[in-house]
Amino acid sequence: MKNPISDIPDIDSLQELTDAISVVMMVGLSIITPSGKLLVRDNRYGCFYREIFRASPAADTAYRQFISEFCASKEPAFSIRLCPVTGLTDALINLTLDEVPVAALLLEGIRLAEDNISDDRYREIARSLRIDENTYLKGVHELPLINAEHLNHILHLISLGSRHLYRLAIANLSLKSTVNSLEDQESLYLQEKNVLEELAERDSMTGLYNRRKFEEILSCYSRQSDRTICMISADANFLKLTNDIFGHEAGDMLLQAIAKIMSDLAKSDWLVARCGGDEFRVILPDTTLETALDYCRRVARNCSQDKSLTLPLSVALGAAEWNSAAETLQDCFSRADVKMYQNKTALKHELRIPNYIMERLYDRQILNKEVVESTSGLTCAFAQYLKFSEEQAREISLASHYQDIGMAKLPEAFVIRGQSRTEEETSQVHMHVSHSYTMARQFDELYKIADIIHCSHENWDGSGYPNNLKENGIPIESRLIRLTSDYVRRTHPTVRGGYHTVEETMQKLREESGRIYDPELTSQFLQYLQEHST
Repeated sequence: MKNPISDIPDIDSLQELTDAISVVMMVGLSIITPSGKLLVRDNRYGCFYREIFRASPAADTAYRQFISEFCASKEPAFSIRLCPVTGLTDALINLTLDEVPVAALLLEGIRLAEDNISDDRYREIARSLRIDENTYLKGVHELPLINAEHLNHILHLISLGSRHLYRLAIANLSLKSTVNSLEDQESLYLQEKNVLEELAERDSMTGLYNRRKFEEILSCYSRQSDRTICMISADANFLKLTNDIFGHEAGDMLLQAIAKIMSDLAKSDWLVARCGGDEFRVILPDTTLETALDYCRRVARNCSQDKSLTLPLSVALGAAEWNSAAETLQDCFSRADVKMYQNKTALKHELRIPNYIMERLYDRQILNKEVVESTSGLTCAFAQYLKFSEEQAREISLASHYQDIGMAKLPEAFVIRGQSRTEEETSQVHMHVSHSYTMARQFDELYKIADIIHCSHENWDGSGYPNNLKENGIPIESRLIRLTSDYVRRTHPTVRGGYHTVEETMQKLREESGRIYDPELTSQFLQYLQEHST
């Protein structure tokens, strides 16, 4: 339990109380904590010390010493003592609770009849303290003369009143603590209630309103047929593809990015909600179809300009204005949903995802666009030289173009940094071939060449990756790509170093024939290079 005396918030009220007691009892009254802290300033009958006695540093020091010793007494009730420094009597009431001191009430400047001294003696005291005699004597005479019996009654009354007030203070402090505790509990309850209400109507991932809130507001607006209301249906593109290729964390980032754009561009009275999976919905009260369509265009534009993700940030949108005389608001949303799917179909044909991923790899300098395109061209030409059909040559060329698309799944530091990789990092880089295979199988235009891509980094002697295939166990298309890729890589400058001459590279291919490269295919490739060197 805190000490109420030492933690009183309303000192002004306490001051008013002690001033009143001082006037009625005609004594100076102070309240002192066990630590010696003075809680109230001098009152009317304490002015003798403030205005006369303490004007002398010597007098003030001597009197403080006396008071310090006097207050150190541990008498349970009250005590009276003549102060030799002032020639006046002081009294002390020790207030305790369960024998523990809680405060002391000091009564100062009492002219006790039984201890009264002559004016000459007061003058001697004034001279010893270097205080003007007449001023000191006048101050003493202004103090009332009190006999011992009267003083005892005063001290008894103050002691009883103080104890009752202290008990009330304890009760009040306990009540205040209870009230504060209840207020804290209420505040905590309100905070938890607000959190729960927020969770009940918000999507935890995106922060948008959820389906429950959407349907609640939809029901409310459906009864307001006199208002112009538009509905928007939106669907995030490539969420499943993102989850399958890059994982659910990347999918969450895609949804959060779209949600932020849709929320930032919406007016304050519009409701933007995520209603599950990749589905978003918007209610636009007091809004024309033209404004709704403009919002759709701005959302689509801002998404297309966002290059923060490996896959394009894209959302299909459809808008409809409510014809309240002929349909329900839900019917209006259904029309918006149909338009959204029409937009989604159009976007599917417009956006070539493999090319987008490759462009991102070029932008991040993980792959060199000139090297990729030169490899693709050389591969197609060499395949045609070997009498592959036009269709087969095109497919082999396409496989060479996208063989390293799986680099998009690797941390950039493993790919472009100039220092040597650790064994673990090298192993992860080698995994990009399996990633390329997995990604190729996700796209209709690459599905047929996924197996060629998967084997494009195998070596003739079985020392390649990812499956250590060897010799004729490696598809011939993949063996061909191994040759053309290394040739172009060696003869073109890259971000990781210089390049070799054609002659040096051809010699390197001869040296590695039978280990890395198919010997017969290497011989044919060298012959092709010689024939086309001019």
